Amino acid sequence: MLVDFLNDYYQANLKSIHDVAGNQHLVGNSKVFHGPLFVKIFREKAMFYAEQHVNQFYYPDIYLDSVIFEDKYVVTLRDRELKDVDQHKVTSEMAYNYGRLLGSFHEKLTGNVSVEENKQLLSQILIQRVEQLQGSIYYENAQKVLQLLSFNFVKTNLEYEQLPKVVLHGDFSVRNIMEFEGKDILIDFERSHVGTSYQDFIKFFYNEVRDVKLRNEFLRGYEKEHPFEIPSNDLQRCLLFLCALDISQYNVTHSGGKFGDMASNMIATIKDGNAVLEL
Repeated sequence: MLVDFLNDYYQANLKSIHDVAGNQHLVGNSKVFHGPLFVKIFREKAMFYAEQHVNQFYYPDIYLDSVIFEDKYVVTLRDRELKDVDQHKVTSEMAYNYGRLLGSFHEKLTGNVSVEENKQLLSQILIQRVEQLQGSIYYENAQKVLQLLSFNFVKTNLEYEQLPKVVLHGDFSVRNIMEFEGKDILIDFERSHVGTSYQDFIKFFYNEVRDVKLRNEFLRGYEKEHPFEIPSNDLQRCLLFLCALDISQYNVTHSGGKFGDMASNMIATIKDGNAVLEL
């Protein structure tokens, strides 16, 4: 019904190409916009607004329209011919360029785009995330890690509150970097929110760039565009835990194993006392 409405609304021939984490994607030509469209359909309002607001500012030439239809939320973009870069092994040059890409994103969007910001203490956020995992395979270990980290909550809460905040991509990884007209670009902003810049590095460093030299090249590129403060070891452990909890919640609510054992491995490294990403 929604696709029929959009086809009529845009005078288009939209067809579904895939369903990612419950978010449907459509492509097709539109007579209204005189060209090809890429349409993203969301079930969650927060993801819709993040995708909408970031694209409106970051890609004003690509963003076309937004529609709310019953319980579905639609962002319509001009379709582009994008090329995957995630098939290539990350080199020093690529790491540096990816750092500049993310640094530029943080620099441009912070203060200019309205996305979700959780004003609670970091410890409160962690406690709530753990409780959301009740009944899952992650809950018992998550409780143990929460108890382990709780001894430093006063310090880590204060540090996190004082660190500069940016508009995060929210899911920064090689799979969300594409090549367009010979340049690397970022895509998929539905998880954008406010946090400290280190949070956008965690999955990228933990899963894709394990080599310390490559991490430092990435940081060198990042600092070319935006300043960066390395969090203390205790705060790094808390932020890694937060990332692991978010991935765990995703795995509980979505089938397909997109992140595999990443969350369990993150939690295990914190329990083992080895949860700081080497830089």
